[in-house]
Amino acid sequence: MDSLSAIQIISLIIAFVSDLLAIFLLTAKTKNFTSNLLLALFLFVNAQDSSGLFAHYFIYPNFPGLGMLINSTVFLKLPLLYLYISSVVYSDFKLRNKHFWHLTPFLLNFLVFIPRYYSVDFDAKWVFLNTSSFDRMPEIKFSYVLVHLQILVYVIMSFKLIKKYKILLLENYSNASLFNYKWLYQLVIIFSIEAFIATIKNVFKFMHLEMVYHYTLLFTAILALAFICWMVLKALHSPELFRGIDSKLQLVKNLVIENIQSGEEISFEKDSKDFGKIIELKKYMVEEKPYLEATLTINDLSNKLNIPVRDLSLLINHNLNQHFFDFVNSYRIKKAMEILRDPDKKEVTVLEILYEVGFNSKSSFNTAFKNYTNLTPTEYRQKLLKSVA
Repeated sequence: MDSLSAIQIISLIIAFVSDLLAIFLLTAKTKNFTSNLLLALFLFVNAQDSSGLFAHYFIYPNFPGLGMLINSTVFLKLPLLYLYISSVVYSDFKLRNKHFWHLTPFLLNFLVFIPRYYSVDFDAKWVFLNTSSFDRMPEIKFSYVLVHLQILVYVIMSFKLIKKYKILLLENYSNASLFNYKWLYQLVIIFSIEAFIATIKNVFKFMHLEMVYHYTLLFTAILALAFICWMVLKALHSPELFRGIDSKLQLVKNLVIENIQSGEEISFEKDSKDFGKIIELKKYMVEEKPYLEATLTINDLSNKLNIPVRDLSLLINHNLNQHFFDFVNSYRIKKAMEILRDPDKKEVTVLEILYEVGFNSKSSFNTAFKNYTNLTPTEYRQKLLKSVA
């Protein structure tokens, strides 16, 4: 089996898997239909971009204009992936008119091809497609440059969005199970690697290094298949990925800048009233133990203390110099330490303790505990009980 036939087979598998899973996403009953729709559209476009066999054998021979238009949907691939990430990040995400700007590269590419392709007759289109210098034509060069520039821009945008998401999670939530930013980072990183290799492949193509190009094309096809299978299976088997945050949440650094611009003082320590809030907050955490609630958010704590969310967020995330996530977990760890060093509770398992103090993940509990004490929970218990004995 030569490399070309292998590429065709892999491309057909990619198209089949992508289309099958896209159909499943569109027909599945879920509250996250917008996310499913965007992912399904991405998969449809990816299937076409990965194989192109349907358009090559069935569309181009009879409708070359439509064939080129179908191939141009590659410019929708990155916008759909970015919008999908946005829909995962924000629980209140909705498709709006402002999102139409993502069509700009697709429309720009279409306009470039109008004079010498879309506006000419059938025969002229075939002359354009079959010219020996096809790869050197300005429209084709423009298309390749534009799509790679688009990839660069959207990858940067995606990383910035995920970074913002991570900080907002740390500043507003105490539940580690919500932290799907790691999966989103993996998603963009793997896609970036695939795009980088595809770029190298295209360089070989324009340099007319046919053998190297075909082997790189084969490797890219295999990587693309693995990427699609991994991405969709991860999404389908991890429903927590869809627990997004409110898009109205603001980063604390932006709140601080707003206060500075408005001339407000944000140093609570210098204000007896606000210093009193810090005392009230710490007293409430010790006496009422709200941290025992695994799903505690800064909004929940704000309601309990009757302090505006904005003020409480600045109080904890800025003035106490701790993310809300770390602030709450410090109390959980202290409570766990208290239980672990109690000789009367030596039969209580670490798993039981972590759930009791508000954690819902063994890995996140172990990580937080070791960061706080430099020991694992088991090591801490053994050390303390041994010293008591």
